[in-house]
Amino acid sequence: MSDKGAQATQRKIAFYLNPWLLSLWVGLFIVLYVLSGYRGYLVLFIGSAGAWLLAWVWVRSLSRNLRIERKLHLAWARVGDSVHEQFRLINTGWLPALWVEITDTSSTLATPIRMVSGVDPHATRTRHFTHLFQRRGLYTLGPTRLQASDPFGIFTLTVFDHHSDTMLVTPPVLPLRQLSITPGGWAGDQQRRRHALEREISDVGVRNYAPGDSLKRIHWRVSAHSDTLIVRQLEAVSSADWWIFVDLEAATQAGSGLDSTLELSIVLAASLAMHGLKERRRVGLALAGPKLVWLEPRADLAQRWRILRALSMAEAGMRPLADLMAAGRLAQTAALVVITPSHEPGWVAAIGRQRGASKATAFLVDPGEFGGQTDPGRVSAALANHRIPYTRVPRRLLVEAYPLLGGGAPVRPRQVQSGKRYFRQGGAAWQSMD
Repeated sequence: MSDKGAQATQRKIAFYLNPWLLSLWVGLFIVLYVLSGYRGYLVLFIGSAGAWLLAWVWVRSLSRNLRIERKLHLAWARVGDSVHEQFRLINTGWLPALWVEITDTSSTLATPIRMVSGVDPHATRTRHFTHLFQRRGLYTLGPTRLQASDPFGIFTLTVFDHHSDTMLVTPPVLPLRQLSITPGGWAGDQQRRRHALEREISDVGVRNYAPGDSLKRIHWRVSAHSDTLIVRQLEAVSSADWWIFVDLEAATQAGSGLDSTLELSIVLAASLAMHGLKERRRVGLALAGPKLVWLEPRADLAQRWRILRALSMAEAGMRPLADLMAAGRLAQTAALVVITPSHEPGWVAAIGRQRGASKATAFLVDPGEFGGQTDPGRVSAALANHRIPYTRVPRRLLVEAYPLLGGGAPVRPRQVQSGKRYFRQGGAAWQSMD
């Protein structure tokens, strides 16, 4: 399909006759002139018909030549970021648009854009707007509705532009200075067993180079003989990879909106995942909201995007944490990280059934701080029996991520203007995760 054909499918045009009595008046004037022969009725008929015809030609010209272009230069942002969007009202016709009402019909923006502007013939009017994203999620900007009229106000032109762009807003990422995460996945005041969890590597062979492989693993001697890049095939004897399980069962959650155990669990999961990837670990994610998300541990750049996208759109679901652990097979060498507000100890036993508790760490979110019921004694006892280290996650971490929850002053919006961006002609922008 050509560009013009694609644009036509994204536009829907409608005309409305405002003073519908004008049509009756035009007919009435000509009838009275024929019956009476009074020239005044002829003048009124010619004037009304001429205005009606001119108005029709005017709005027809605008319908063919008036369009809107919206440019959003980023594909993703973080909560608290301020993102700029550019509106371009373009008129390629020979008649001006005296006034144009532009309305964003998106249902995801808290305050949809609405403005009135005008544009001269063969001219462009540019406006800039700033979006401040306070919550994570997938936002849609568009479709857009244009409304214009002729100088007499006889016809109203409505143009629906169905084109829309999406903006993914990722959760806040905390530095986790309070949690003292150890390399093997142990946390808090528990005993460190670094030797049992850190990765030990041994060579088991060679294979062809694949994108993402470290240059340190290239076997230069073999590569020189084979005329292609060859890397050492490594085997993890003891792995420092992380499997992060996030409990999204609706029955275990407390609070609502931003001030909830669900939001704290998601912020903590995003912070742990980014912390692990920064340390060059392979990080996997498992959560069950309305849909099951199962991301195998990886350490490439795309994994950052997969994890942040999944957590950005995460919602409460119906699947218990124990069922989530049984949904797939876990690598026996990976450290298991569990984030849950549940006070039922059934999921603790599920860890032992799945793969043993020697490499598991639990982060317990207290629903009592969010107005829910809490009974941490049973979970603590079960974790102690299985020798699983755990850390209680306080609500103040959520306040650090969202300062408004603590009654503090709002954080100054971050202007997202720099960084690596990649653009496609006629399409949305793509942004790197660097």
